Amino acid sequence: MKRLFLVAWLTACGGAQLQTVSLVNQTDRTIKELYVFPAGSKDKGPSRGSLAPAAGTTVSIKAGNVEVYAVSETVKLDDHHRDTPTASQGLELRGPLQVIFYDNNNKPAGVDKPNVIGVSFIVADKPKPADTSPTE
Repeated sequence: MKRLFLVAWLTACGGAQLQTVSLVNQTDRTIKELYVFPAGSKDKGPSRGSLAPAAGTTVSIKAGNVEVYAVSETVKLDDHHRDTPTASQGLELRGPLQVIFYDNNNKPAGVDKPNVIGVSFIVADKPKPADTSPTE
């Protein structure tokens, strides 16, 4: 009974209610760094690890406004150009959510379901070859 009272008292006094965020990598690259932190925080905290393609993980964090931020492995566009895509999204966390990371040109099914948020990496296009035709 004392334990129930303590839990009720902590909740009424602003005790931290944790929610679960499921993170899924639906790209064909590894996500090298993954952060989940309170929105507006200057410190993202340590990376929550990496995610292989088609892998997932869960994070528990205090309910409220949070941000997810992911850094992909570097993509080779051609012999001279590389891109390291990033993705971020602000979330209002009131209950369990699933966050699916995907590439902007490959939106997976299911990101439109309730309690599922799609977060897109913007992957650069391959550079167009320089025009070498003679000008007159």
